[in-house]
Formats: sequence, C-alpha cells, structure tokens
Amino acid sequence: MKNICLKLLLFFPMLYWAQIPIIETPDTKGGFENNNKVILQKLNIETKITGGISTNVITMIFKNNSNRLMEGRLTFPLPEGVNVSGYALDINGKLRNAVPVEKEKAKEVFETIQKRNIDTGILEKVEGNNFRTRIYPINANGGERTVQISYNYELKKQGSNYQYFLPLNYSTEIPEFNIKTSVFQNTVSPELEEKPDGSFNFVKNGNVWLAETHKVNYKPTQNLKINFPQTEGSQSVLIQKASDHSSYFFANLGIDPKEKAKKLPNKLAIVWDNSLSGLKRDHTKEWTLLEEYFKVNKNLSVKIYFLNNTFDEGKSFTINNGNWNELKSYLSQVTYDGGTDFGQLKPLKEDEVLFFTDGLSSFGDLKMNINKPVYTISSSNNANFNQLKFISNKTGGEFLNISENDPKKEVRKLLYQSLKFIGIENNSSLMEVYPSLSQTISQDFVLTGILKGNQATVKVLFGYGNEVTETKTISLDVNKQSVKDWEISQFWAQKKLNELEIFEKQNKDEIKNISRQFGLVSNNMSLMVLENVQDYVRYEINPPSELREEYNQIVKNNQAQKDVRVSNLMARAEVMTENLKKWWNTDFKEKPKTYPKPTRNQSSRRDTISRDTQIEEVVMVGYSASTERRSVASATSTVVSSPVATPARQADVVQSLAGRVAGISIRGAGSVRRDSKSKEIAETIIQKGKITTVDVKSDAAYMKFFKSAKKSEEIYEVYLSNRKEYVETPQYYFDVAQLFFKIDDKKTGLRVLSSIADLDLENEELYKLLAYKLKQAEVYDKELWISKKVLEWRPFDPQSYRDYALALEDNKDYQGALDNLYKILNQSYTREMANRDNGIEETIIMEINELISNHRSELDLKNINPKIIADLPVNIRVVINWNKDNTDIDLWVTDPNSERCMYSHKSTEIGGRLSDDFTGGFGPEQFLLKKAIKGKYKIETNFFNENQVSIAGPTAIMAEICINYASGKQERKIVVFQNKNESDTRNRDGVLIGEFEF
Repeated sequence: MKNICLKLLLFFPMLYWAQIPIIETPDTKGGFENNNKVILQKLNIETKITGGISTNVITMIFKNNSNRLMEGRLTFPLPEGVNVSGYALDINGKLRNAVPVEKEKAKEVFETIQKRNIDTGILEKVEGNNFRTRIYPINANGGERTVQISYNYELKKQGSNYQYFLPLNYSTEIPEFNIKTSVFQNTVSPELEEKPDGSFNFVKNGNVWLAETHKVNYKPTQNLKINFPQTEGSQSVLIQKASDHSSYFFANLGIDPKEKAKKLPNKLAIVWDNSLSGLKRDHTKEWTLLEEYFKVNKNLSVKIYFLNNTFDEGKSFTINNGNWNELKSYLSQVTYDGGTDFGQLKPLKEDEVLFFTDGLSSFGDLKMNINKPVYTISSSNNANFNQLKFISNKTGGEFLNISENDPKKEVRKLLYQSLKFIGIENNSSLMEVYPSLSQTISQDFVLTGILKGNQATVKVLFGYGNEVTETKTISLDVNKQSVKDWEISQFWAQKKLNELEIFEKQNKDEIKNISRQFGLVSNNMSLMVLENVQDYVRYEINPPSELREEYNQIVKNNQAQKDVRVSNLMARAEVMTENLKKWWNTDFKEKPKTYPKPTRNQSSRRDTISRDTQIEEVVMVGYSASTERRSVASATSTVVSSPVATPARQADVVQSLAGRVAGISIRGAGSVRRDSKSKEIAETIIQKGKITTVDVKSDAAYMKFFKSAKKSEEIYEVYLSNRKEYVETPQYYFDVAQLFFKIDDKKTGLRVLSSIADLDLENEELYKLLAYKLKQAEVYDKELWISKKVLEWRPFDPQSYRDYALALEDNKDYQGALDNLYKILNQSYTREMANRDNGIEETIIMEINELISNHRSELDLKNINPKIIADLPVNIRVVINWNKDNTDIDLWVTDPNSERCMYSHKSTEIGGRLSDDFTGGFGPEQFLLKKAIKGKYKIETNFFNENQVSIAGPTAIMAEICINYASGKQERKIVVFQNKNESDTRNRDGVLIGEFEF
C-alpha cells in the first residue's frame, strides 16, 4: 500500500500579515477548515532593525496529529515591495538552506521527487505578491517539520516616526511562542506603542537594544508596534562593501512630501471590482478614502462601472456639497460574484477613473483600453502590486495602497499634484541606481545603488511632472557608513526586481538573473531544498554551500546517476501508429447468434477446435490491446527509452516491431497527398448514430435548497443566501452554474462558474475544472485562456499541451492545435513523469490524425513525422480525463452484446479497444470502435482511487463522446461532473454518463 498523501493549506501572512499561521485541512464540504489535524507547534520570530530597515526570520514547527502522511502547503502575502530572500527546511533534523531554481523546473522536480516519497521543499511566488511553500512529507502520528522563511523590509514612515508593525492576532494558543527584536545603532530607546505582553521591554546591551519574550501555551493579546522617532530632514545611509572596489548603498531620505493644487475632475468614473475576491477587500478603508475625497471635491458627477467576468454600467450620481450618502449606500449593497477579467475593461469618457481592485485578474489578461488617468486603489492584503502600478503608470494616474497606508493620507494623491522623484544627476561613480522610474513621494524616499570607489555625492532631483523644483544631496562614504552583518545588496536587488516586474514580459531574463544571484523569489524563480546531494547532482541543481564540496567531487568523478530523461515519445508513437493501423485493418465480425448447447459428458473434438480458435483470436487482438497494463507498445517503450539502449538498438526495436505487423497496408506519408482517398476511407465508416448524455446529478447537501427554485432569479437568490457557508467550496459554484446552464441562462451560469477562478492562486486543479465546464458550455475563448494558464504553470505535463491544443481546435486554430499535440511527442520528461503518462501516445495519435483528416488543406505538415500519419476514422470514440494528479479513474464501455471493455478486458469481440490504464496523473483514457453494430452502448466511469484531498474538492471528470470521429461528419458531446466524495470509492458501481445508439 502506498502512503496516502493529504494536501493541506496552511495560510500565514507575514509582517503586515492578516494574521499569523492558520492551519487548515479538508472539511466534509470539499473546502477547508481550521482543526487540530496539523498544528503550529512552535513559532519563533526574530527581527533585526537598523536605519529604517529590518531583516526578519520566521521559524515554524508544524506537528501532524493525524494518522495520515501529509503534504503541507502554506500560502502567504507579503507587503508591497517585499520578496522572500531565504527559505530553509529541516532535513534529518537540521535546517538546510534553499537554492534558487527556475520556477517550472522546481515544480517539476518537486513532484517527481514526491513520487519517490523523499523529503523536498519548494517556495514559489504565485499571482500577485503572494508566496507559497510546499513541504513533503509531514509524517503521521506526531511527525514534525520545521520551516524557516526570511525577508527584508523597509520600515514605514508614520508621521515623524519610522514604525515596525507585527500583527499577533492568533486565535488559539501556541504551545511554544518566542519573539526576539534587536535594534542596532539607535541612540534613544525604541518606543513600544503596542507589545505582546508586559515582559516585552527593550534593554540596552552595548550599541544594541534588545527585547524578547518566551512563552508556553500562549495566546498574544496585543500586536507588536515599535516607533523610531526621526528629526526633520534626517538621512540614514548604510553601505555594504562588495567586490571590484564597489559597494551597495541604501539611503533613506527624509523629505517633505509637498503638494501642488491640481484641477479636480467634474466627471469621475469609479470602476468597482465586484468579483468574488472583492469580498476580501477592506471596504471600511475604501469608504474612508471616498469620505475624505468628497470633503474636498464636493460637487461633481460620478458614474459607477462594475468589473467581474464582465464589464457593466451601474448608476450615475450627483454629489452636492460633499454629500455622497446615496452613492455609499449603493456601493454597500454590491453583490460580489464571478471571476476577474481585466480584459473586459472598456474606454471611459469621464475625466478620471478610480479603480478599486486587488489587481488579480483570474479570468482574462489585462487590455489597456482606458485612455484617462486611472488611480488604482488596493485595500487587500492579497494584491498584485505590479499590475496596479503598471495600470497607473501607463495612464498617468497613481497607485494608492490603503491596505498598508492610512487612507486619509493616501487620498492626497487623488486631490493634489504630488511631489515626485524625477531622477539623479549624472554621476560616473554610480551605477544601477533604483528607483530609475519617476515615483511619487508620500512620506519618505529610499535610494539604492552601486558605488564605484569609496566616496561620492549624489544629487537627487524632485519636482512636478518633468519640472525639477528641488534637489537633495546624499553623501556616500564607505569608510564611515559601511555596516557589517547587513545584506544591503539584498535591499538593492529587491528594489531592482520590483521595478523589473512591473514590465515582467520584457524583463524575464534579467528577473531570472537577479533572482538567481541574490536568492530572491520572483515570478520566474523559486527556492528549493532537496534531501541529499545525489538529488542535486541528478537534477543539475547547484546545492547550498554546506554540500558544495561533496557535490563538486561527485560531478568531477562522474559517480552520480543523472536524471535520465525521456527525451521524446516519437519512437513509441511510431510503434503505436502501426499498432493502431493493424487494429483498424482487422475485420472484426459481429458475434453470431448462439443457441442452447446440449449437455455432453465429454467435449467433442469440434468444441475443442472452436475454443482454440477463440483463444487465437484473442491473442491476435491482444497485440493492440493487451488485458495487462503493459501492452506490447508500452512494454517496448521501456526498451526504447532505456538509458542503456543505444540509438541503433532503439532503431532495431522499432524495426522488429514493424516487422511483426508486416502485410498491413501502410498509408502514412502517402495519405497526406491523397485527400480523395482519405475521404473515401472515411465514407466507408460513417453511420447514423445517436449520442445521449446523462446529467450526473450532484448529491451535495445544499442541492435540496434549490428544489423549489425554477426561474433564474429564484435560483440566484437561493445561491446567494446560502453561499456564505460554502464560499470556499468550488463544487458549490460548479453545481449551481450547471442549474443555470440547464435553463439556458448562460450569462449567469458563467458568472457563477467563473467565481472558481477567484478561490485560489495558480491552482491547476481548479483551472482544469473550469476549462472542462467552459468546453461543455461552448465558451471556447475562455477555455483557451484557462488552458493556456495551466500550460504556463505546468509545461512539464503532456496533458497541459493536450488541453491547450484541444482548446485551440475549439477556437478553429487548427495549426496551433496540431503543433501543440506534436510537442507532446517531442518534449523532455523526467522518467517518473514519463512512467506516469505511459501510453498517452495512442490518444495523441488519434487527435493528430483527426486534425489532419478534417483540416488537411489548412495545415502545414512538413514538420510532422509521416510515420505517425494514418487515416483512422471510427464510429465511436470516448475519451475521459480528470483534473487531479495521483488519481485513478476508469472508463467502461458496454456494447450491445453486453461485453464490457475496461482496464481488465481491453478488447472486445466486435473490435472495441481501450487505451492503457492510467493509475496516476490526469489521464486520458480512450475507447475506440471502428465499426459499430446495431444496438445500444453504455458509457460509464468508475472512480477507483485518489491519493489526495485538495481545495478543488472532489475530482472533476470530463468525457468527450464522439460518433463518426475523424470522418468529416463527426458529432461530439461533452459530459463534465465531479465525483461523489464517498469515504470508500473502490469497487462501487460505475457512473453512467451516456449512451450510443446505432
């Protein structure tokens, strides 16, 4: 028995965290709840502060009280401009530091190693300024894992003080709780505005102020808030020496954020993000901002627009003498629903735009269609700061971060022309100075860069627009301002990275370069920990310093086993194509009618001959569809891709297999040119048939609420009234959307369905679920967008290319579909991934040839291997796939003779053929029948096993059911449903999803 891996979510925002670690595991509704299966056993927070900067190290020990092996997943937001700079995981009782690895590779290696049940950890940046770590395994029955995360943070200016703030609003006791804060080079004692308990006070020790507390079974009652008074115009400069006679500098410049009057708009547009994620914004802060705004701009007209998965006009309001009560009441009653699609934004005619959003576009890409100044406003901890800055920068507006900053102060960016940093005077002693873009001065200003030599004077330019109105001078002196034990280079790299990520696509290579050199997590680079030095060598990942010597020695002596990747599947595909041709050309006879046999004491010789003949027929058919998991094709794939098989040996294997199917007519390359011949072949197959699909009804408890609701308005009212209890449950939106689709209310169904995209960040299971339902609903443009996102996240899965290719075909991009299907056969896979998806070639070959058969004149086939081209039209084709890895779903098709084609009986007397059984991964499994006999065919799926429970809820299954496939006259129906979440799903009856009738 394999260990059962249970995924769990452990959310812990940091610093300006929403709260400290909360551990959540699956509940009975497919969502997550806080329980005691996994607990935060120990929390240790250590902070060092000097000159307006802090370095923070968070160490957490998680304890698994359940009796199941678990994978831990922790997702947390960080404040604007902050990136994770350190990650460590305990390996054999000792913390091991992570190293930077390209994001896609890190994810692929993590999942590959996970299949070997070996320790590994990964920390990656997901949508927005959100970070996620995955840890495997956390052993059952008291097993513990230690995670350590580090980051660097610039203190915020609050009035005349710099302030360090740490929320400590944990709802339950922590068995072990430690906080230690050290303040360096501060002449006066730091002021504690709030502290966790009475024992937390600063004591001076040399030039360090130290405060700490150590508690057992402790629940803090207050936050930690420390003020550092500053004098007007004060400067703080910190320098870290580097190689090549250069240094990194960090200058914190106190400056009066002067403002000038600006012409206020008479016509204001408010774009209100009312997608599902809008529920999590801090609307109180948004009301405060608007209240302060209308105190100054008292008389104007306001037009409301709403953005979720659509862009809709709302009401218009006239504000007289600052009275906006009617507008506030209107916005207070907004319904938040649907995904977020920035591609829906449209040009507006008003003078200025206030855009209230978290910047996370979960259902479409940004299209900059607004040509007026847009002021982006975020009140959410989970926000895409770079997206918001890009929009405001591009349109000449401003970004207002009212989550971290006081709305009463941020509002001034709307009301006045703010003082801006314009740049620095040319100085040959400086390089790579950041910020390099114009930047609004709100309360203070930080400049970082690289100094060549020991001294320099920097003239910093400030003003309005492009007009310089004042300058400030910063003196840099390595001998006087250098500090030890402070990574100033990290602050510089963080500043540079933040600016690069505003224009991420153009700067992708440099983002990777900075992340790799300075160990920062970015959109393109993750941090990774592996268990042993052999794995670092195997996957060609440079290890942390403590393993470097051993790593170099292994590499030098060529003693390591490197990851032998399966470089392509083409050899297997060629064999599989010949296999399919043999099957297609076999003349399967309809089973003759049988009559009762008389009872005999001894079998006659004639009976024996008959049985022998039957056995021979099964052996012949079994070449293409063995009743065992390893068909001939999949068995040979092991030889073909074996690390010890030379290219010559591989060719021998393929040639040998081809010889075994000698005598079969091979159309291959010739068929590319013979359109009329292909059409003739297809016409010999076409039969009149009918597909009937079954509505697989949900048995979820909430479905009883909808029994009496028939009209769209009634269903929607019931949906909203019960949503609070199921707001984090994807199945709820899936099931309710289906109710709208059934009554042809596609618009409302799509709004409810798209809410799934707002439930989690970069979650392929949720997005696959969405793509399946969008395909079924024929919303092909969004199916394509969703499939492309999954491919971006998981380019190492052949299924990602397949889903994207089929979405391209739905959107009539046949060349793109062909190219992406063909990529599957030419990709490089880890051996574990290749073994997981062994046999996928059969499905891909059918889909490549369907495209060629139906759209030959529109395709460029010069790069397609002619050995995999064949005319293979069939009367019946069924394909299922599902949205979760490590899952086993079986396809059953029962013919009119009551013979069931399934994983243990993969070929039938009338020629039914089932592809390899996928016992892990995402599928697909395919059933083919070239020539249907008269009667009914029953299609079922059987949920055999899954090794995980996740936020996506029960496994989603999609079946594509076709008649006259690849004939030019094919018909298709789609069935999508989520498996019933039963405690024991093995060996239960299959789920009927459809029928054929010929």
